[in-house]
Amino acid sequence: MIFLEVVISVYHPKKPLDILFRECYYIHIGEGNQQRPIPVIDDCCYDLVFFKEASGTFYYGSEVQEVPINSKVFTIHQARPPYKIKAKDSLTFFTIKLQPWANAYFFSSLHGSGVVDINGLNDQWGVFYQQVFELDNTDDQFALAERFMEEMQFSLTPSMELVREICEYVYKNEGKVTVNQLSEHFNRSRQYLGKVFKKEVMYPLKKFIITVRILDLVKYKTKNPDVSLTQLSYDYGYFDQPHFINDFKKVCGVKPLQFFNNLPEFMLRHQ
Repeated sequence: MIFLEVVISVYHPKKPLDILFRECYYIHIGEGNQQRPIPVIDDCCYDLVFFKEASGTFYYGSEVQEVPINSKVFTIHQARPPYKIKAKDSLTFFTIKLQPWANAYFFSSLHGSGVVDINGLNDQWGVFYQQVFELDNTDDQFALAERFMEEMQFSLTPSMELVREICEYVYKNEGKVTVNQLSEHFNRSRQYLGKVFKKEVMYPLKKFIITVRILDLVKYKTKNPDVSLTQLSYDYGYFDQPHFINDFKKVCGVKPLQFFNNLPEFMLRHQ
């Protein structure tokens, strides 16, 4: 029997850097003959992914498509869930997750879909790739990431500031809000909020709300496994199971029972 080495470490930035990125994390899965693909969940926050091995396969869509990953630095753009990444042998990532209102600032010029090589967009990203994997201690890696992101700080525009307030309101309310409620709360029309949000986040506002709601539900269920999915769906505002299952599949790519019966290692970082 072969036991896989799994290392998952997470760091959340302090102010003022939390205005720019939500978290960074290090994941290493050691070599094994039967290594299974690692699920990836789209949380509407773009990632700067530094892939040590730069050799793997990305699977996406309900009609599974696969593309090779040969990039040292990449992000995932406009791909349909579910997503999975598999490496031939070991798999090592260091990832910096942006705040959603910073998505367009970094990635509005992206083209194509799926795994997009971004190494050429910023020379410093290649430098960071070389430096981060020379460090053996995750505390040192996270400190390096903070210094790296400090150099990228910028002032939010008025529209980015509005979108930040929207996102934080949705997070605070665990996604249990509607576009109409946001329109009333921020005293702006639905159309205006939708337009500004899509421009900065590169995702529709309604999709963001659903994603936050489902991922909050997933985290709660992960920490409270005895709570039934039926009860949990009611608690999160779903009063019919088809609606809940449909939204869950949009975010996670599979039905709730299938997801929780095979809980991805990736979710362990949320516990």
